[in-house]
Amino acid sequence: MISDIGRSVGDFSFYKEVPKKTVWATVAYLTLLGGLFSVAVTVAVYQNVRPRVLSAAEWAAATMPVLTLADGKLSSAAPGPTDVRHPDVPQAGLMVDTQRTEAVTPAEMTQKKLIAYLTADAVYILTADRLETYPLAQTKGKEQLVVDGAFYRQMAALLIKVLYPISFLTSWLTFLIWKHVAALVYTLVGMLVNAVTDGGHEPATLYRMAVYAQTPVVILQTAALFLPKPIPLFPVLALLVVTAYLWQAIRHAEPPAA
Repeated sequence: MISDIGRSVGDFSFYKEVPKKTVWATVAYLTLLGGLFSVAVTVAVYQNVRPRVLSAAEWAAATMPVLTLADGKLSSAAPGPTDVRHPDVPQAGLMVDTQRTEAVTPAEMTQKKLIAYLTADAVYILTADRLETYPLAQTKGKEQLVVDGAFYRQMAALLIKVLYPISFLTSWLTFLIWKHVAALVYTLVGMLVNAVTDGGHEPATLYRMAVYAQTPVVILQTAALFLPKPIPLFPVLALLVVTAYLWQAIRHAEPPAA
């Protein structure tokens, strides 16, 4: 089955065999292709996302004041209000003021361009439509928590470990749904090509052809994961490539005898 990947891209005579393949063989091929694509996604996460997570953790360790949560109260090593902003997103700030006990208002958050505010007894998060408040009193009786450089580094390491399986499984599931739906759309394209060329193939056969004809596009999508910039007009390119492969598939595959 792995050899089908190379043959579906570089050997149009391979498509003579496609009408004879079962539905389960086609599903298994797409599942294998999706698994390989998901491995590439996981590698891309390692190369592109992991350094950013580690860098963010180091930035937080160097910039954020040490915070201590104990008996439902938050205290900070830095006295008074501390406005923390990442240099890449200065328009989204975090305010730390553990001497403050009065409530924070949405207008204040908006005016100061803050997305979060930490006070002695609550955490405020400004979302797109409202201000969420999380009282710290509910942490009373729990073990003391110190949020320092070691904490950020540990959380970054944990996030990275979780990202790998999540990236793999999510991309695999998304791939299977996405490519099956795409195959249905490309089947319509195949029906048009089939009618123009008088190919004589049934829609079920054209669907199987559409699955295999997407292979070169999947290879391009895999390569694009590691490129510094997206491939320009990729949807148009994908349509042209799959249509060309469907045309060749219909030309090379013999229709069933009448």
